[in-house]
Amino acid sequence: MGSHGRRPPAHQRPARCTGCVHPICVVERGAEHAGKLHRGRSTRRPRAVALREMSRPLSKSARAKKAVRALRILLGVYLLTAVFVAVQRTMLSRENNFWIFQAAFEHLRSGADLYAAYPEIHADFFKYSPTFALLFAPFALLPTTAGYALWAAACATVVWVSVARLLPPRAAFVALALAFFSVLGDLQRAQSNALVAGLMVLAWVAYERKEQLPAAIAVAAGAFVKLFPLAAGMGALLHKQWLRFCLILVGVIAVGAVLPVLVSDPESLATQYRSWYAIETRDVAPMSRYGTGGADLYAGLMGQLRVWFGVDWPHWPVQLTGLVILMLPVLVQRKRFGEYAFRVQVLASLLVFCVLFNHQAESPSYAIAMLGAAIWYASAEHAKWRTWLVSACLIIVNLGSSDLMPRAWYKAYYVPYLLKTVPLIPLWIVMQLELHGIIRNRGLAEFSELAETDQHDVVLPQAVQHGS
Repeated sequence: MGSHGRRPPAHQRPARCTGCVHPICVVERGAEHAGKLHRGRSTRRPRAVALREMSRPLSKSARAKKAVRALRILLGVYLLTAVFVAVQRTMLSRENNFWIFQAAFEHLRSGADLYAAYPEIHADFFKYSPTFALLFAPFALLPTTAGYALWAAACATVVWVSVARLLPPRAAFVALALAFFSVLGDLQRAQSNALVAGLMVLAWVAYERKEQLPAAIAVAAGAFVKLFPLAAGMGALLHKQWLRFCLILVGVIAVGAVLPVLVSDPESLATQYRSWYAIETRDVAPMSRYGTGGADLYAGLMGQLRVWFGVDWPHWPVQLTGLVILMLPVLVQRKRFGEYAFRVQVLASLLVFCVLFNHQAESPSYAIAMLGAAIWYASAEHAKWRTWLVSACLIIVNLGSSDLMPRAWYKAYYVPYLLKTVPLIPLWIVMQLELHGIIRNRGLAEFSELAETDQHDVVLPQAVQHGS
């Protein structure tokens, strides 16, 4: 095209107009040139812009995924700890409790009295149900170290799975991190407290999912280990069809009670139950045992009253008072039954109650109360005084009885004055005040909203999902 002022028609123009000075052609060529420059320019953002975007808060979904990853890492820590404890307590030392459990299955199968003394095998007595002796078979039949490792791993996994399914991911991570040292102490003694606490929490999870049979199985399994997990049945009162649940629970307990006939004849099993009843009725701790040793009896609030104030009351008035206080929110706060946070707080209160009002509570038993404290803190409004309160529990309950504390202080003050129980008393009082709404807890409402959307979004490892 030449230098003309009139632009030719479109059908007369070439595909690429390079020489035309018509204003429209000039503009078109300029736009094309600008496009080339833009396409050739680097798409990398300035560093300042990138840093600003990195500093922005993560979205809710991103935070949830990060919390799930942290939960999985924590599961690995729990399982590695279980293996370490098994090696420590079988190859480097001897843990009496595991030998008691290990021998119980063989005694049940051979028809020997489960509850007799066997000083050539272990110290102390077997005090659990015949059903527990049967269910311990997978651990008893393995070599000692392997059986201990599997037992410890099972207890740790039950705790992890139960809390991960009860709470939203971030809250679950906080609770499991706070409960870690208590669970560790329980595993080192080959005790069943972590398992029992986890089963009680699993029962609560089943209530929330309206699965009454799994809830009944969890409660019954805990009761076959220690009797007090039957108290977890109170969770059914927070939901509909609680009478139906009670009937299912009775049926599950009946089936579990006769399960040992698989390896024992009915007459021998009846004798075992009579012996169990006898050892349970005479195993009411004498007052003289209070404050005699860290691994011995602490006896909860009853021991506290005896040592601090010289009170020589029977156990039942204190325990009955505690039971009334425990049940009061369930009886008078029915309008709050629809709040998920309220139901979780009732569970936390129950876990602390099971230790605080247990006249046979020993040092490892406090793992149950510490799991309750961890769940309470993880689901509560973040406040400095709550942090101080749960920190006092961690320091006094966990570290106070460990080797990190000076032995002189431990023997002179910690054991004689039963200091292990002290921080749990104000903690449980605060729980009751919050359940009644006397102490406001804005975090409860926020937790309820979060739980409604996130509580079932925790992506468990496939092995855990299929095994539970």
